[in-house]
Amino acid sequence: MRGVARVLAFLIAATLTVATQQRIYPQPRKGSTVDDYFGTKIADPYRWMEALNSPELKRWIDAENAITFKYLDGLPVRDQLKARITELWNYPRVSAPNFEGGRWFYSRNTGLQRQSVFFARETLSGPERVVLDPNQLWPDGSTALSSFDPSPDGRYFAYAASEGGSDWQTYRVRDLQSGKDLTDTIRWVKFSSLAWTQDGKGFFYGRYPEPPAGKMLEAAIRDKKIYYHRLNTPQADDRLVYELPD
Repeated sequence: MRGVARVLAFLIAATLTVATQQRIYPQPRKGSTVDDYFGTKIADPYRWMEALNSPELKRWIDAENAITFKYLDGLPVRDQLKARITELWNYPRVSAPNFEGGRWFYSRNTGLQRQSVFFARETLSGPERVVLDPNQLWPDGSTALSSFDPSPDGRYFAYAASEGGSDWQTYRVRDLQSGKDLTDTIRWVKFSSLAWTQDGKGFFYGRYPEPPAGKMLEAAIRDKKIYYHRLNTPQADDRLVYELPD
């Protein structure tokens, strides 16, 4: 414990030393946008930053990152801490098994895999097989597996992907026997679970209206509805089950 305390004390002292070094931050442009709320005018000089794909915003972010990473890269014992944390995190782990459709489903991570791999076996002591490996689907790690839901009849499973850390989910359905995806693609899902019907022919889910083109990360989300999707049909044909028009 004393050794750990000494390392932490050294790290804090070194961090404070680096923190006192002068840094000149990039100054963002102040715009002239003013909103009038019932006679009260509110200035919003940084409204232009809401244009997430603008070259000007990218230049400002790049300048901010340059300062940030110069500071982080100069922290002493950072490499030692990274090595120790990596060592502590590098251990195999397995999820609790879930029995569905005559199969046991579970995930396993060997230690430092970006994402856990999903397996299935017919008995707890039987041979296992890989049913979904997110690391092969998305090797760069920019897309995360956010949901895995086997059908009650054991023929299919639905899985959701979230790109770039977004809360938006895109669901696809895979045939367990062939290992290939069906044509089903369910988009604009957010903050929703998925519920299969007992016959395995479809599922219920919640989705929002499609946001304007190029605005999926900044548009306000409202008016969530519950739909039923039948396998091997386009999402446009999904049946509206529940909504709150008011």
